[in-house]
Amino acid sequence: MEIKEIIADIKGKMESSGGLKKVYFVACGGSQAAIYPAKYLMECEAKNIGTGIFNSNEFVYATPESVDDRCICVICSLKATAETVEAVKLANARGAYTIAMTGFPDTAMAQNGKYTVVYSNGDDQVYSEANQALALKLAFEILYQFEGYAHYDAAMQAYGKLDSIVAGAKESMLPAARAFGERYKDEEIFYVMGSGPLTGTAYTMACCHLMEMQCRHAVMLHSGEYFHGPFETTDKKLPIILLMSTGKTRFLDERVLKFLKTYAENYTVIDAADTGLSQIDSSVSEYFNSAVMIPLERFFVLQMAEIRGRSMDDRRYMWKVEY
Repeated sequence: MEIKEIIADIKGKMESSGGLKKVYFVACGGSQAAIYPAKYLMECEAKNIGTGIFNSNEFVYATPESVDDRCICVICSLKATAETVEAVKLANARGAYTIAMTGFPDTAMAQNGKYTVVYSNGDDQVYSEANQALALKLAFEILYQFEGYAHYDAAMQAYGKLDSIVAGAKESMLPAARAFGERYKDEEIFYVMGSGPLTGTAYTMACCHLMEMQCRHAVMLHSGEYFHGPFETTDKKLPIILLMSTGKTRFLDERVLKFLKTYAENYTVIDAADTGLSQIDSSVSEYFNSAVMIPLERFFVLQMAEIRGRSMDDRRYMWKVEY
């Protein structure tokens, strides 16, 4: 079933039980970060639908009492992370409508979800069909079908532009990405900051691309929280990466940048405003920040990886030992 059909089917089944009350987003690691923008969209735009986001294992062990047949659970795992599969099973048992997002049609995720969305992944990933883009599409569809979201058409038109925006940004930002790689190839620790639609993206860069794929220490900080303790560690040497968003929370990032210009030197800014997002209608472009910026921040780390001679596929423990 297509995403539009999935939500229509759920809506029809929910009419007899009182309608939709909450949407939960559940995943681990990079998958959770990828679906975070959909949660942000729901929080910003939904009028009468609650939302929440959970780590898969926390969802299993500290399940919200409100999970029932008036909830949609969007649960994501590329292959079939064990705790995420358990989250699907638990949500099913509670009567929720589970939408299993996964990278392949034959995974345990696909086998257990009441509905399945297979997303593009791998080296030849189509970004307009990646997990972050399709999670957003689910959220837009929920908003439109349950609450008549006014900017639905503009959101759907954006999908035809995403791939060319990412390709163009990679081309225009290649010199900056190579300079990033040269500058930081020998650094051992990084602070990565973002806010609003790029909160999950900052997590991805810190925890997935720097820590997991390059075995570098990294701290993810929300731009709004930087001034509530962490900024005391700022000096001229500390490597800081600021992901600047467009939209409602940009002021938070601009405040950080102003401070960095005064008290720091070893920082890099990757600005969503420089990516071509302005090609998307301003009523919805904010929500596509992550769909563009996750491929781009990974592109920056990839340049560093190539200069270091360390593959993004190298791991110490993941998939190698029991954990």
